[in-house]
Amino acid sequence: MKLRTLSFEGDSILDKKEKEKSNYYLVSLNATTFGIAQFILTELMPIDLNGCGRLTICANVEQEMDGRPGYTSIPEMGVSWYNLDHETSRRLYDLKRFSKAFSKELSNEFEQFVANIIMDVLVEIDRTHGGRNRLAERRDDILNKMRECGCKKEILLEKYSKLRRDRKYKAKVYRCIGHGIGDAIRVDLVNCKTDDIVVSEWLDDLPHNVEMAGAVTRTSWKGDAFNVTFGRYDWTETVELPENKTIES
Repeated sequence: MKLRTLSFEGDSILDKKEKEKSNYYLVSLNATTFGIAQFILTELMPIDLNGCGRLTICANVEQEMDGRPGYTSIPEMGVSWYNLDHETSRRLYDLKRFSKAFSKELSNEFEQFVANIIMDVLVEIDRTHGGRNRLAERRDDILNKMRECGCKKEILLEKYSKLRRDRKYKAKVYRCIGHGIGDAIRVDLVNCKTDDIVVSEWLDDLPHNVEMAGAVTRTSWKGDAFNVTFGRYDWTETVELPENKTIES
């Protein structure tokens, strides 16, 4: 079975305390790490890591650890998890509150810390299964690539990127992944004559913590409006050209 889901799970006791302290507003560990995990996962896909479709990396600060330390899998259920030690878990929580708007340096430290945890866990599991994916050898290349691009990538969905009938505008649909983004869809409406981006809109609130691979099912132009339909949720989002940007016929 190919690995499809890679995510973090926070400490339930600490999360409850943080939620109560902040008047029931909580930015979860899963939310802050989601884009980083998605970035690494898409670099590796397709990958059969351990015969399981899901891997959860669990932080343990105050809660009782579920199972033994380190790696556990239940292949018949398609799930696996990795219990982090107290020191690593505590550091995750200490850094996760820093956004780039507050402290770019500490946010970048969090980004690198999370990425190193993920790769360390993946390498350990791969070695347990004979190192068939050569993750120990690929580790530094993946981390270097992530640093070079700022842990952000854009995947153009060419099938769903379309010219307007008059060929004056093209809608480009991107699946964007990364720290601070999560996994989200963005649409750019481009003036074909000048190549200028006239409108650029996110179709999800950021960070968006749901995998968007295969989420877009159809797109179409209707006048000055470009419609994007998500089959998984059966809804349509619309991105429109501003009146003052429309080229006269």
